Amino acid sequence: MRIGIIADTHNFLPGAVFDVFNGVDQIIHAGDIGDERIMTELKTIAPVRAVYGNMDRFPLVSQLRRMEFFSLENYRFCLTHIIVNHKAFSYELFKMNKKVDVVIHGHTHRPEKERYNQILFFNPGSASQPRGLSRASVGLLSIKQDKMDFEIVYLDSKT
Repeated sequence: MRIGIIADTHNFLPGAVFDVFNGVDQIIHAGDIGDERIMTELKTIAPVRAVYGNMDRFPLVSQLRRMEFFSLENYRFCLTHIIVNHKAFSYELFKMNKKVDVVIHGHTHRPEKERYNQILFFNPGSASQPRGLSRASVGLLSIKQDKMDFEIVYLDSKT
């Protein structure tokens, strides 16, 4: 199973995303989508699972959740837009009695793949508005025979 992971598109979907996500089974969008047209474009590639971000407005906020829990293969996921930090979010999950293997998030516009308290936190960065020294990026997740592999793909290397 191959999954494309994207966040912080803010009304702009770079053409390189279509190349990187070609052949994925599903796309996960971690919020700050912008116009619902972005969702329509992504759905031409593969089915999309998404949450809204702090910059999203109607109608997206009425169609999507702020946080979503789901499973893929044998792994448990939490999808959200904003996390304050790994420690605080791990505690929030504990209070909600939610056990997850992976938290996918956005908001910072910087790619991240960090493990905290046996949870992998993955942020694909921003596909359209990187911050600081970051570059436009998305993520790819491969799940094969009980093994997960997350990759950050920089879009400027795909143009």
